[in-house]
Amino acid sequence: MRVSRSGLVTGALIVLLNLANVNTQETEDCQILVLPANVGLPKGFEQVVTNLYRQSPTFRAQCDKIAAAPNLSVSVRIDPIMNSSCRAFTVFRRRPTSLVADVHLPPTRALLAELIGHEFEHIVEQIEGVDLSALADIRGSGVHRVDKGLFETDRAQKTGQAVANEARAKPAPTRRAN
Repeated sequence: MRVSRSGLVTGALIVLLNLANVNTQETEDCQILVLPANVGLPKGFEQVVTNLYRQSPTFRAQCDKIAAAPNLSVSVRIDPIMNSSCRAFTVFRRRPTSLVADVHLPPTRALLAELIGHEFEHIVEQIEGVDLSALADIRGSGVHRVDKGLFETDRAQKTGQAVANEARAKPAPTRRAN
C-alpha cells in the first residue's frame, strides 16, 4: 500500500492533536513529539532529550505519564556542584494542589540517558502514589532508605538501565514517503 506524504502528515497531525499537554516541534514536513509541556530543560539539552525520546520506548512511556499529570511541574537542571555520593537526584516539593520535581544532573553528558530515565522513573513513582517510606520498611520491596527522607528503588535503577540500553541500540532507519 502506498501512502502519500500529505496522508502521512495528516495522520501524524491527528495523532499529535489528540495528545494533551505535549510540546511539538515543527520540521519541514511534519510535527514531531518532543517532551511534555510540564517539563523544563536546561538550554542545549532539547536535542539530546528529543533523540532519547525517539530511541527509547521506555522513556516515551515515562513522558506520557508525566504529560498526563496535570498538577506536576518538572524542572531538569545541570548541577555543577553535585555531591560525589550520588550521580543524580530529584527533589520533590508537595504543594496543596501540585507536585514540583527538580531533577539535578551532573554537568557531564556521560550516562545521561540512564540518569534521566532513572530520575524520571522516580517522578512516575510519585505520580502513582508509591509510598517509599512504608515500602522501605518491607524486606524485599525493592525500596531502600538511603538516608532520612531519601530513597532508592530497584525499579528506577532497572528503568534507567533500560532507557540507556534502548538509547544505545541502533535506531531503526527512517522511511520517507515518496
